[in-house]
Amino acid sequence: MELVPGGTQNSFEAVVEFLYDMLEGIVGKHMVGRAFSLLATLFIFILFANWFSLIPGVGSIGWGHEVPDYGFEVQVPLLRPTTADLNMTLGMALVAFCLWLYWTISEVGVWGFLVHTFGPKGGLKGAMKLIFAVIFLFVGVIEVVSILVRPVSLSLRLFGNVFAGETLLASMITLGNTLGFPRIVTYIMSLIVPVPFYFLELLVGLLQALVFTLLCAVYIQLSTT
Repeated sequence: MELVPGGTQNSFEAVVEFLYDMLEGIVGKHMVGRAFSLLATLFIFILFANWFSLIPGVGSIGWGHEVPDYGFEVQVPLLRPTTADLNMTLGMALVAFCLWLYWTISEVGVWGFLVHTFGPKGGLKGAMKLIFAVIFLFVGVIEVVSILVRPVSLSLRLFGNVFAGETLLASMITLGNTLGFPRIVTYIMSLIVPVPFYFLELLVGLLQALVFTLLCAVYIQLSTT
């Protein structure tokens, strides 16, 4: 770190400042100091993991066998896109869920969380409070189910989009083989056809990193304010 930052330090500080300001606007000033390290790490890791999968050779170099009229088919790649593995995305979602639960309980307490989830809202009194208490109890049960589903939805959304992108690029690269074109045409198509989809996957990689991070931030904000 230097008093007058150079290019590398400026770039690093720009990323940190952008993420900090964005996340502070969501989780609030009282939580950004606690949650920033997790949320920023998730965003940067997911972004580079998604973009790493676009490097030529990732997923296409490994062990396999020759297929007639097709060429060499890789069945066990040497490197795979990290976020195209459900183990990784589910692991990240579970870590975020456990920290969300810890921060929620430490901020509002167990009783505060139960009241927020199951208690009647709106300052009702008397008979109306009892009637609505039953309704909000039912709503609270639905809320608990939705909370438990969050790690599944977070992990499957990221995994599904990255895996679909990997499959799409593989399909575009082998489109000439699929259509039965001569080998030289197939080779030229494998270089040209996937190019627009690479730019699309760069955008998808960024969006999926943002979606995963922002959803985690919103969940924290909803339960700690």
